[in-house]
Amino acid sequence: MERLVLGSRGSALALWQARHVAGLLRGAHPGLVIEEVIIKTEGDRMTEQALSVLGGKGVFVKEIEDALLQERIDLAVHSMKDMPTEMPPGLGFAAVPRRHDARDALLTAEGGDLAALPAGATVATGSPRRRAQLLAVRPDLRMTEVRGNVDTRVRKLKEGRFAAMVLALAGIERLGIEIPRVPLSLEVCVPAVGQGALAIETRAGDARTRALVGVLDDPDTATAVSAERAFLAHLGGGCLAPAAAHARVSGSDLLLEGVVADPDGSRLLRDREAGPREQATLLGERLASRLLAAGGAAILREVRA
Repeated sequence: MERLVLGSRGSALALWQARHVAGLLRGAHPGLVIEEVIIKTEGDRMTEQALSVLGGKGVFVKEIEDALLQERIDLAVHSMKDMPTEMPPGLGFAAVPRRHDARDALLTAEGGDLAALPAGATVATGSPRRRAQLLAVRPDLRMTEVRGNVDTRVRKLKEGRFAAMVLALAGIERLGIEIPRVPLSLEVCVPAVGQGALAIETRAGDARTRALVGVLDDPDTATAVSAERAFLAHLGGGCLAPAAAHARVSGSDLLLEGVVADPDGSRLLRDREAGPREQATLLGERLASRLLAAGGAAILREVRA
């Protein structure tokens, strides 16, 4: 009887994702036994500090990757947007399942879209990417940091601590949270790299696990995500400047849209690149190079300084 040990964070969303993948694996391999191991990461422990203070990407994955490398678990399920663009030697993606809706959503207690928010309304988001793009459209808004799991954030919104909040639509829908929400169009807010997609990570040399997990891979999603990650890596990977990218695959073609912006939204650079899906990495790098040359390099220097 085949057996796998699956590692996951302990948040409600992380457990939903891990159990969703476990269910797909059991469906693909009848009789497969999957043991769940919950691992607490730095991002889970330091819930009151901004991600930028903690170092941004990687704070939700390092301890889980350590468990993989130490062979305490066989596979890990992550939100793709949490994954650094550089992975530790010896680890890799065994599958990228079909992506959920990648858009962000505006949540309010009463309902209403971005245009309906009153002048000077407070919007909660811990994401520099979201903050910059929203301020580019509505510079009158006041932005405030918010951390914690999805349930905690939604409770704060319902308590009236702020007028609205922005979260990934995928997380809200996966958890079945009932609250008025309006998806933000890509024209308003380009999603985070990898948003809406899951990453199933294994040891690169673990052929058995990779074979079992590989049946869950969705080639279109994997290709789109590879273009987005190449874009971010070429910008400088874990930089704290607001940067976003979203790719769509249609047949043999790929369309990638990218954004680099000032944290206050005063300068927002947006461009797109299209080409054959086989050149996903090249397309991501080419788009990043063009945005860097258009002023993105100066924005990144200022933010890092």
